[in-house]
Amino acid sequence: MRLSVRFFCLLFFAFLPIGPAAADPPLDYKRPPADPPTSGQIGQPEDGHLKGTVPDPLVGPGPFQRLPSIDETLWVVTAISDKPYWTVGKPDPVLTNACRLRDFGSLALNRMVVRFNGEEGRGLLQVVPPTHRHLLIDTRKLSRPDETYYFLNTGLATCEVWFTGKGRPRTLTAKYGTSLPPPDRAALAKKKALINSWPKN
Repeated sequence: MRLSVRFFCLLFFAFLPIGPAAADPPLDYKRPPADPPTSGQIGQPEDGHLKGTVPDPLVGPGPFQRLPSIDETLWVVTAISDKPYWTVGKPDPVLTNACRLRDFGSLALNRMVVRFNGEEGRGLLQVVPPTHRHLLIDTRKLSRPDETYYFLNTGLATCEVWFTGKGRPRTLTAKYGTSLPPPDRAALAKKKALINSWPKN
C-alpha cells in the first residue's frame, strides 16, 4: 500500500511543469501590431469641408451637484431667448451681495430656468417668480411682492442676481448716513497736532 502511494506521488510530480517553461506563451501566440504613426491625433477635414465648431458651453444655473444622486428631475424651461443672459432684467448689487453671502438665493431643488441660446451670453438662469416664493431663500427680507428673480451660480461666491418688476434696484449706499459716531473736530485737530510734534528723522 505504501509503495503504491509513493509511486503515485512520484508520477504526479513528474508531469508538473517546472521552471520558466510554464510561463512560455502558446505556440499560436502573435504579438499585436504596432500603433500607426497617426494614432492619438485628431484628423483634419479634407479640402472643401468646413471645420467643425463647438459652441460655447452653457453657463450653469447653480450647484445642482449638491442634490441627491437619485434626483433626475428635468429642468422646467419657463422661457427661451436669443439675447445674452445678462439682459434678462435689472442687475441688483444688494441682492447679488446677499446671494454671495448666502442670505438671498434659490433652493437647489428649484428646476425652473430661463434658457438663453444666442451666440453671445448662452446660459441657464434659475428663476423664482412671485407665485413660487417657497423656492426663495431670503433671510434679510430683501424681496418685494411683485418681482421675479433670476440667479446665476446660485450658492457660489460668483452669484449674480437680476430682477424684473416696477421697483428700482437696491443701492449699497446708506440713505441715512453712516452708523459711525460723528467726527469730533477738536479731537481730530488735537490728534494732528500730536502727530506733527513727533520727531522727524
